[in-house]
Amino acid sequence: MKKPFVVYACIVAFLPFVLIASLSHFACAAESSGEKAVNKELEKDIGMPILDGDLWAKMSSDSKVAFVWGVWHVVSIEHYLMGKYPDLKRENFSAKVIEGSAKKPMTMNEMVALIDKYYQTNPDEKEKPVIAVIWTLIVKPNIKTGIDGRPLKP
Repeated sequence: MKKPFVVYACIVAFLPFVLIASLSHFACAAESSGEKAVNKELEKDIGMPILDGDLWAKMSSDSKVAFVWGVWHVVSIEHYLMGKYPDLKRENFSAKVIEGSAKKPMTMNEMVALIDKYYQTNPDEKEKPVIAVIWTLIVKPNIKTGIDGRPLKP
């Protein structure tokens, strides 16, 4: 009886992280191959628009907090499951978010303000996905290696 639950829990927990990992992969690739083309490709693959600086600027403060909360909620679920089921433990996007944010805890409002400031001071990067900004500003500066222990790119 426990085995089907574990499989189901793994599948349910894994799907959001495929999306997040895809976003971070495409966000990194987007830096060198044109944000707009990569965002359009990803939108086509997942069937929803990518939250970038243009959309971010139009959102209310509450919506911005809700987005950050949602990202951290998904990360927390995977972190919990990796602790409960050690065979799920990986150096994936979620693990790196936990590692990076643990070294410099921030409130959700502080994260929103940091993202707002990034887009205000980098108006030429409005097409950069918000998840890539979170990675660049909040996670990457506080970790030693990237996903799966890969070296971090400057």
